[in-house]
Amino acid sequence: MQPTKVCRLPLLTGLALLAMPFAGMAAITFNDANVAGNIFQQTQNSPCVIGNNSCNEPSGFTDTTQGPPGDYDLFSPQYLATSPFLTYSGNKIPTGFKIGIDENLATSHGPEVLQAFNTYDCGTTGAACSLDSNNSFTGPHNIPDNNNGNGFSDMTLSGFSLTAGHFYKFEANVTNDTDGGEQFFIIPAGTPAVPEPSSVFVLTTLLALGLLARRRMKVVTRS
Repeated sequence: MQPTKVCRLPLLTGLALLAMPFAGMAAITFNDANVAGNIFQQTQNSPCVIGNNSCNEPSGFTDTTQGPPGDYDLFSPQYLATSPFLTYSGNKIPTGFKIGIDENLATSHGPEVLQAFNTYDCGTTGAACSLDSNNSFTGPHNIPDNNNGNGFSDMTLSGFSLTAGHFYKFEANVTNDTDGGEQFFIIPAGTPAVPEPSSVFVLTTLLALGLLARRRMKVVTRS
């Protein structure tokens, strides 16, 4: 009887295959803000790490060096990850959060594209920064036009987990920008989502109509 032949991968080849990343694998995941329960509003409790002057920021400024027309590559100041998180004062941020992206898209233009949102770990001194790939998102990915330019997230990036006591800075690389820069704001863990802005308008209108009808009924009753 002939011995059974067993095909064995060389040890180094097997280890190399194990080390290869799986296609589509990403530490930070994209979430469509149009899905129920995933819309957040940029507020003082969810300040921007990258944004324009109208955006609440712990630092009050960002590096807004522009690239070619329609494209930009923005870097934030450094922030200190803290746990337990108590305040944004002093450029402090929580260790776990989502990033909400509120885009500004001009009418009848193609989608803006998020090429990358990178996180850089600057260690405990903030002196030398290196890319933190586990807390970075690599596109390209179209920014969906869900809540264009109204202070609510059009999409979110989730899965950020920073090391307490380390300084971090962020980079946003966007192309085909047609109507001003986007707001990239922090959504701390446990922050409740808000209803879709259009739903808020409908509910507010219905409430107003209900109160008006009730007032009219009281007037008729008194008459």
